[in-house]
Amino acid sequence: MGRRSVGGCRYPHGVTETPQPTRLHPLYVAVTVLFVVLVALALWATARGDVRAGEQGDEREAAADPAPSEDARIRADVERDLGTIEGVESATIQVFEEGMLENAPPPSPAVTIDLESFRTPEDTQATVDAVYGILAGSGLSGPPTVTVVDTLPGTKATLTLEPAGPGDPAVHDAVAFLDAGATSVHLTADNAAVSGRDPAALPGLAEVAGTLARPLNSLSTDGYGAMYTSSVDPVPPPLPAVQLLAEAGSRDETTQTVYEVRSPTGNPVPLLTVYVDGPPAPVADWLRASGQADLLGSAIAFTVYGSQTSESGFVSDRELVSTDPANDEADAAAAAADGVPPCTGQDLRAGVTGFDAAAGSRFLTVTAENVTDAPCALDGRPGLSFLRASGTVPDVLSEPEIPGQSPVRIVVPPGGVATSQLRWGAMSTANDPDQTTSVLVTTVPGADEARLRVADVPGAESGVDILEGARIVVGDWVRSSS
Repeated sequence: MGRRSVGGCRYPHGVTETPQPTRLHPLYVAVTVLFVVLVALALWATARGDVRAGEQGDEREAAADPAPSEDARIRADVERDLGTIEGVESATIQVFEEGMLENAPPPSPAVTIDLESFRTPEDTQATVDAVYGILAGSGLSGPPTVTVVDTLPGTKATLTLEPAGPGDPAVHDAVAFLDAGATSVHLTADNAAVSGRDPAALPGLAEVAGTLARPLNSLSTDGYGAMYTSSVDPVPPPLPAVQLLAEAGSRDETTQTVYEVRSPTGNPVPLLTVYVDGPPAPVADWLRASGQADLLGSAIAFTVYGSQTSESGFVSDRELVSTDPANDEADAAAAAADGVPPCTGQDLRAGVTGFDAAAGSRFLTVTAENVTDAPCALDGRPGLSFLRASGTVPDVLSEPEIPGQSPVRIVVPPGGVATSQLRWGAMSTANDPDQTTSVLVTTVPGADEARLRVADVPGAESGVDILEGARIVVGDWVRSSS
């Protein structure tokens, strides 16, 4: 029997057909290969171009960087030489050329010497003298300015100096202060300041200043809770004054105390200002009983500011004596003579002068000049009120220098001047910029009120910070020493 086709299949029954793979046309293969090659070439060229551009950029940047200048090389050499000096931890030299004018002389190099710590005053002085020796022949572009610094590990005590030159004992003295327990020493041409950890440390530092004959502008605790300050003609802080400051600052009720050596333009008597929590009477009584003014040999005025009131007086109850050597005998004779008439408003011409500011206090001096050809007697204090820039009168509290003490009667000769000093605590003008611009003065009861412009006083051209709520301590009339 012959075979038949089943379902149109050409193969015998039970045989499966294997599909043949699709055959690509040779042209398609060639195009595909060419495309892949071109893409690869393009990527390779791009990458190579980036690399070459980077290399060229580096070359351009390298070419743009100038070679170190001769001055820079000299500075580097000097820094290296300074760093080899025994006692020098590191040395840096900087030149600040920004803002230089054309044809201006080259700026002075700023040399900073960081010292090794815990060396003797003598060794440290020798180190800094050696620094100056190298700088003298260094060839730097200008005369260098030298700053010496040090921070003692473990204590955080710091030293900052600007010596005047080789042999300047400031270097020796600064290390001596650190050895005595100072937490900060800052000695420059403009300011000499030393600080200690607490009030008890200050007398020891004052002793060092006295031994070294080192004048100080300030001697204070960290944070200025207790501070001796002398802004004019500083001298080594007198030990009795610093002992008084330390004792006042160590009292439980004291929050701050300041001993000020006063400006010659105002009252020359030193002023001790004490701020306390609570009433001022206990500290004021203690100051009046203290013997420190006797040890110092001069009067010390004080003001104690309490929570609500204040008290003023003199340490050791020593009173201020104003002297005028040229007229002492004449004044004494006139004061002792019968019939010296009291000064009237027409006899006196009022003035205002002597504005001063120091350590949170402000001072202003009111004057009364005898414009007649005969002496007259004056006592008491001037009557005062104040006028602000807005034309308003601030509400202030006026207090006598020494409460309860009768004023001393003085004789003002023809052309003579009596003065009364005003003192008040600094006030913030941030929220109340309406400052006092005039003082209204009544020299004696019944006199016409004189309006005196504060803006005419040097240093107070924009007014003074006598604002609402100010407390003014008004001194008695005394004879001017000038």
